[in-house]
Amino acid sequence: MNRLIQSILIVASCGISLCAQDAKPKYPISIAAQESSIYVADRQMPGIWVIQQGKATVYHQAAKKFGTPLNAVRCLAIDTDGLLLAGDSATRDIYRFNAEGVPAALTGGKIGIPMGIAIASDGTIYVSDLELHRIVTVGADGTVKEFAKVQGPAGLSFDGDGNLFVATRSAQRLVKISTDATVTAVAGASEIRFAQDVTVDSEGRVLVTDSYGKSIWNFSGDASRILQGEPLVNPVGISASPAGTFLVDPRGLGVLKLEGDQATRLLSE
Repeated sequence: MNRLIQSILIVASCGISLCAQDAKPKYPISIAAQESSIYVADRQMPGIWVIQQGKATVYHQAAKKFGTPLNAVRCLAIDTDGLLLAGDSATRDIYRFNAEGVPAALTGGKIGIPMGIAIASDGTIYVSDLELHRIVTVGADGTVKEFAKVQGPAGLSFDGDGNLFVATRSAQRLVKISTDATVTAVAGASEIRFAQDVTVDSEGRVLVTDSYGKSIWNFSGDASRILQGEPLVNPVGISASPAGTFLVDPRGLGVLKLEGDQATRLLSE
């Protein structure tokens, strides 16, 4: 009888939250890292995980019903105050989590499909809107202003000179936007099969995930693949931080750390 009661309690507990053996992202699509925490958006949960000291725990679990807040998080970033930002296509908004992990909507649903978030050195939030084919800024009061037109924008990242790199679904695959909003195609990027995300790492490498090509490209000089094939299956989100460069591969090893030209699994089986 005791074993029966114990089994019922375990099943009930798993119905409310995630069981210990399931404590890792199921379908990670975006990642953002800082010194001690790595945040991962999970399309299947749906919600956001945080990885600390090699262990993943649920940071925010959203409702299953589409149209509810943070049901469809597509991008993550860390702002200049160290707070987590999340772009949610379910409510067409950007959310900021406070120090206690409570989210607040910033724009009032003024962004179509947010696919990438990047933070300028002055703290300004830049967001790619896939639906309206534009890059916008989000002011402190939630005001959304168009910065530049880009066809099919996805991931975003600034370099040290203030140029904004945008991974796109267009034939150009990767563009660079200068501080005066001039958009320029990056040479060699048309070889990417399907650009998902971009980050500029501590070495100044402009790294792009190519999900169809199972590759990571570097555009800091001539276009080149730094990694192709195993262990990559479908690399999507990528993020550089003081703690290192991390990426997510929902059909492969989940969350990985990139060191040089090698990617290794971050979470154990």
